[in-house]
Amino acid sequence: MTAQFKALPTITRRWHASLKLGFAPRRGLTRLIENVHCGPLRVLKPFYPEADCCHVYLLHPPGGLVLGDELRIDVLAESSSHALVTTPSAGKVYGVKNGLEKQQQRIALTIAADACLEWLPQETLVFNGANALLQADIQLHADAKLVFWDIVCFGRPASQLGFDSGECTQMIRITRDGIPLLIERNQVRGGGALQASSWGLNNHNSMGTFVMTLQTGREQREELTQMLEQTGIDADDSQSSHRWGLTQKDDLFIARYLGDSASHCRQGFEFLWQTLRPLMIDKPAVSPRIWST
Repeated sequence: MTAQFKALPTITRRWHASLKLGFAPRRGLTRLIENVHCGPLRVLKPFYPEADCCHVYLLHPPGGLVLGDELRIDVLAESSSHALVTTPSAGKVYGVKNGLEKQQQRIALTIAADACLEWLPQETLVFNGANALLQADIQLHADAKLVFWDIVCFGRPASQLGFDSGECTQMIRITRDGIPLLIERNQVRGGGALQASSWGLNNHNSMGTFVMTLQTGREQREELTQMLEQTGIDADDSQSSHRWGLTQKDDLFIARYLGDSASHCRQGFEFLWQTLRPLMIDKPAVSPRIWST
């Protein structure tokens, strides 16, 4: 009699975390009126380095995503509110061995009429062997204002480690009153065609997208491009390793970066934010203090 053996079920670990934030004007300031968290994802306290704008820092104590982890962040900016959300350090998506489940980060931003939300996190590092889904869904209503950036670095260039296995799917969707303004989906496979081809990443390790609800002119964009091309360039840096593209799509100003330095991308995005923010809301940019620590 032949023995029959059943395959043991695959045991996986999951660490799900969620955070729900709500901002609303109260007595001349934007207050954090809702702060509900589940799992290791939270905001400790709001800061007010500038007038009525509320600055908050997202904290994720584990420091990164491993097999089966999922982060969900929901932010609602009520009418006439103004909030800036950032992170104290880079996000990380760690490599997994033979993992089928995705490591997910899902962000949903809802901005009401006459409100402004600035979503300015530090970069996300996608390690070799990761299986990542990075999704952002942004809903604007009426004349809502937005500043949004997303920076992704593949591998660990500082340690001379590339991204030759694994997968990262990045999705960005922006609508205004239900009408799509920007829908993007990038699926980068380690060692795949998109990563290596000239029509894709062309073997660069970092890419970034910057979006602002602002009308710009062609001459203004050309001038900004020239200034970006000189940002952070020194004697040991190669200008050819950094490419910038600035476009206007309806009422969205969009800047893109492709190169070999996530920090260079962030420096360029900060320059755009500092230059253009006064044109959008008539207020100078005030950098979060956490960026200087």
